[in-house]
Amino acid sequence: MYEECSADIKMTRMILKEGFFDKATYHCSIITYNPEEECIYLLSDETQLPVFSLDGIYECRIDTPKGVIGCSGTIRERYWNKVGRIVKFQIRNGFYKNLVN
Repeated sequence: MYEECSADIKMTRMILKEGFFDKATYHCSIITYNPEEECIYLLSDETQLPVFSLDGIYECRIDTPKGVIGCSGTIRERYWNKVGRIVKFQIRNGFYKNLVN
């Protein structure tokens, strides 16, 4: 459904009180979307995996052929395999199309 689309993820909120809030936007490409788990598997282009916090809420914006859609969620896993740097993004509250900058 969203395979091979590009995506940008950005932290919007920290869960931990003493955590590091990262203002940067990271560019990724989507490997696969699993609707049963409501997870998106992202391939991080150049960013090292420890940069992605497991203690934050992120916004993910996906560039699709029909336009940009967004969702919010958390990063469940981050790991390295033969494909590259993988980030498992858990979606919360579904997708939305009316994006506000």
